[in-house]
Amino acid sequence: MHAMSTLELMQEWARMSVWMMGPLALILAARTRQSFGFVLISVVSFLAVWVAFSIPIGLAMSALHRFDHRFTSVALLAIAGAYQFSRQHESAVLNCMETSETNLSFGLRTGWTCFVACGPLMIAAFALMPATPWLMVGITVVMVAEFISSNRLFVARSIGLVSAVAAVGIMFLAGPISFGDLPTTGQHH
Repeated sequence: MHAMSTLELMQEWARMSVWMMGPLALILAARTRQSFGFVLISVVSFLAVWVAFSIPIGLAMSALHRFDHRFTSVALLAIAGAYQFSRQHESAVLNCMETSETNLSFGLRTGWTCFVACGPLMIAAFALMPATPWLMVGITVVMVAEFISSNRLFVARSIGLVSAVAAVGIMFLAGPISFGDLPTTGQHH
């Protein structure tokens, strides 16, 4: 498989965002108990925020091709893992779950605050394996669990520990790997 182009990386991020964040956007919008139209606009605007990040993230991942992917993945996983223990993460999760607004700004605000909450983990996973289906499903389940769990702090810290273990495993057990050499959901010929 060939290394992914910047455009392919952007497309993969957009695809991954829709598949992974769609269920969370729907859960958060449905919690407002507003009309179907409100929920639809909220979900679409929420996902628009995530898809918009495909440009800077695609460009950044493309630039990271110049570096040893193993070390880049380790660094991003370590940052994401440490972030899961931060008050910033905890605050972002709580902000993402607020349901007081009743218009288009709900979806945009929720999309942004959820990016602040989940972005580091998603970026690390994307750097490791762009839009790998099983990884997308696993992280989606974990993120939804964090948002609906009565013990969010435990779930967040568990995610942080798993990220740290994965970083150590990649650092010491993985051989040379490069961006885009792992299976993705897109068709690359």
